Parts: sequence; C-alpha cells; structure tokens
Amino acid sequence: MKIKLTISLFVALALFASCGNNSKPKTSGLSDSIKISDSTAIKSSREEVKVISPINPVYNDVAKYIAGLPLQSANVIDSALTNNPAWKEYSTNFSKSWMKLDTTKIRKMKIWRDNELKNVTSKTVFYPFSGADFLNGFTFFPSADKYIMVGLEPVGTLPNFHKGLSKDSLSTYFYQVHQSLYAIMNFSFFRTISMKSDFKNKDMNGTIHLILLFMERTGNSITDIKPVDVNEKGEIVGVENGSSVSNKGVEIDFVNSDSVLKKVYYFSVNLDNDHLNKNQNFITLINQQNDVVTYIKSASYLMHESYFTSIRDLILRKSNYILEDDSGIPYRYFKTNEWTSTFYGKYSGAISLFPNKFQKDLDSCYKHNASPKPLDFGIGYKYKLGESNLLFFKKK
Repeated sequence: MKIKLTISLFVALALFASCGNNSKPKTSGLSDSIKISDSTAIKSSREEVKVISPINPVYNDVAKYIAGLPLQSANVIDSALTNNPAWKEYSTNFSKSWMKLDTTKIRKMKIWRDNELKNVTSKTVFYPFSGADFLNGFTFFPSADKYIMVGLEPVGTLPNFHKGLSKDSLSTYFYQVHQSLYAIMNFSFFRTISMKSDFKNKDMNGTIHLILLFMERTGNSITDIKPVDVNEKGEIVGVENGSSVSNKGVEIDFVNSDSVLKKVYYFSVNLDNDHLNKNQNFITLINQQNDVVTYIKSASYLMHESYFTSIRDLILRKSNYILEDDSGIPYRYFKTNEWTSTFYGKYSGAISLFPNKFQKDLDSCYKHNASPKPLDFGIGYKYKLGESNLLFFKKK
C-alpha cells in the first residue's frame, strides 16, 4: 500500500501516518507530495540488512535543522529558515555546548570504550529506560547494527516548520529543545519528570526530536523514518494510516560516517510487570533477539523493585553483555558462575533522591574484592568526575 505524505517545506512526519521511502525523494518543488511506501512487514529484527541506502535529503535536513547544523541540500529548506535569528542563535549556542561536551567527556568515553569494550561484538543494543538518549548508547556501541530503545516518553511528531510555526513559535521551539537537552548535556541523563513536561509542548512533543539531533551530532545521516508496531510474532511491522497500535514505535534508518546502514527503534512502552507481562508481542520481540548487549543508565533503580522483575529477568536471560551503572540491575543478581564482572570508577551509594538503594555487596566489591579500574569521565546520577561508576558483565 502507498500513502502520500504532503509537505510544504519540511515533512510533517505525523506518527502512524507516514511510511518507508522506496524511491529517491524529491528535493525541489516544495509543495510536491512525496510518495512513501508502507512496508507491511519490516524485516524481522533478527535480520541485518547490509545494502547501503541513499541519504534522504528531506528527513536528513529536518534532523540537521533540529541539530543546528549546516544543511545538506539547498533545495529542501528555504533560506528564510536557516537565516531565521532564532535558529542562528540556537545553532551557535548549541554548537558551543556540543564542542564543550565533546572535548570534556565524549572523547574520553570513546577512548575508554576502545580500551574496555573492544571485544564486545554484539550487533544488537538493547537500551531500556533510555528515553531519547541515543547519544550514550551509540557512543559506547557504535559498531552495532541495531538499537532498540524503550521509554515511557512518546515518540512524538516532527513539526512543519514552514507552515506550522511562526517566527515566535520557532523561537519557542528551539528554546524547548534547549531546555530538554539541559540535563543530559550537563548531568549526562534525562530527568523523567522534566521529560513529561517538555514533551507536552505542541511542537516539541516526543523523543524523535532529540534522537534525530543526537544522530546528526554524532556524525550520522538519516535514510528513512517509519512508524512501527510489534505484531504477535514479535516482528517489527510498518503501520498504516489510522491503524491501532499496541507498541507505539518509530524506526529510523541511518548511515554512519563509513556509509554503513544501521537502524534505531524507539518504543513507548511501560516495562513494569503489570504492563510488560500483558505485552507478549514485545516480550517475543526481545526473546527473538540474538547477540545482545544491554546498556542501562540512570534507570531510577526500577529493577531493584519487585514490580520490575520481568524486564530484569528478560535482560539477564537474553544478554551476552551488560553495561550499567548501579541504578540498573542489582549486583546480587549476577551469579558468579554465570557472569564475569569488571568494575569501574567509584561506588558510594545512590543519590538522596533514591533512599535505601545502597548495595552492601557492591560496596564490598569496590572496597575489597574487585580492584575497580579508573573512570576518567562522569556519567549517571553521580555525574561528577571521580564519583561515577560503571559495571560491565560478560556472560560465561
């Protein structure tokens, strides 16, 4: 089935109203329609596609515009938008912030990754409780082919910047993007309560905005965007306009700086026991994954609770590797006959927002048994340099 997605200047990617691109999009005729095919069954997430897809100039320039970066095609976006004072100011300020983040943290993370994670060959990254944090998942595991991100936050829609946003609205939009990024740029994590508020805005209304921003800022280019769901076979499938969905999701296809095709899936799914145990489609999807590395950061200590045991057990069963901070799966669940463990940084318990989450056994390992390796960057709730921890587990 084919559906027409009409744009005036930017594609207004209405979630569950757009589909995958089968042909090279037009870059001229700003009022033209782009025909986008709806794939009734996107290939099972177990299959990896090695065919290099062309960069989609429309989607890619939408992402670049949100990221405050120079655009790829002069024919996609009107110069009035790139000359808009609000965007120019945002672009300048965010580029400075990104450069600071890159020089003080990201480069250190990459050096650490190349030394400590070089033997991780997994091609699927599972990142539960991720929100929009593509940045850290991709930085630690850039060689993966597929990233499955999960959070409570909505996917959202991309605004039609040309028709839907006035000059004042454009200024508001980029202020909202800036506000949403503040915590992760300064503290290394998104604040769940803040995200609830941030994503209630008319235009800045979900994770897709920030995922695309991080993709572009980490040197990637967008080839396609599709609304998706998970069927009863655990297959990720395309969504037709008006169809009901059980797992609201988006697939973003992209190529890295070496032109290797990769995929990101973000699903707005509740992972507590009551919801996950009723969501057999999603459980089947994760159970069908092979060669998985799970990444967990700033996860509110949810898997320490009795009502998040299902996702905890699923991760332990399906993962070959797990990289987490102490807010992830409690150390006591990593049985020494099943996992080898490596500890990094410093452990001094949870921040005051999460009382009673101190792990005596983990503290003992850090003090007496583990000989933790240094960590020269801050990450997680205790984001200051010298206060953070990472725990790396490899299944035997």
